[in-house]
Amino acid sequence: MARIVVIDDHVLVRDALVSLLGDAGHQVTAMSSAAELTELEEPVEVALLDLDLGEAGLVGEQTVEQLRAAGTAVLIVSALGSPRHVRRMLIAGAMGVVAKSDSMADLTAAIDTVLRGEMWTTPVLAQAIVADDVDRPQLSDQELLALRLYACGLKLDSVARRMGIAPSTAKQYIDRVRDKYAATGQQVRTKSQLYATAVEDGFIVCDATH
Repeated sequence: MARIVVIDDHVLVRDALVSLLGDAGHQVTAMSSAAELTELEEPVEVALLDLDLGEAGLVGEQTVEQLRAAGTAVLIVSALGSPRHVRRMLIAGAMGVVAKSDSMADLTAAIDTVLRGEMWTTPVLAQAIVADDVDRPQLSDQELLALRLYACGLKLDSVARRMGIAPSTAKQYIDRVRDKYAATGQQVRTKSQLYATAVEDGFIVCDATH
């Protein structure tokens, strides 16, 4: 028996999981947001976490990191978003992904696996891990150079001088990068968002100054 928390904004899903896992002998608590975890008096061994909590929005890496820091194994149980989002959760410490289209037997096996301290791997999870370029935009050499200069702190005028181009052209390169990211479903409106995403995608090598 394990102490499990189900974090999902869909009442039917929560109730079904509480019932099924309770019948399997687990002690299960359900909640609609990770913020409610602070109300629990006992530590939780496994958290079944949906990636999209409706009005609360997409779950961020901080939630997974906080759960892991508390000694809770995190299983993503979701309809699955983009491979980028899944990879972020795995990097943050999630120990597996169970799609909502999977069977109860799959979920039970995943719970047993993470309780042993092992990663739960399925074809869906493996695809999310290995498909590093599945939603990374394809940038030209000039776009990549402009991205690196701009995201690392230079203003557009300085980017233009370094590249030997007009400021309007430098802006076009950055706009193209943003447009290409938007086409993958990733919004990078601010310079800090652009930098963080470029580091994640390997376009920029993070150093101690950032």
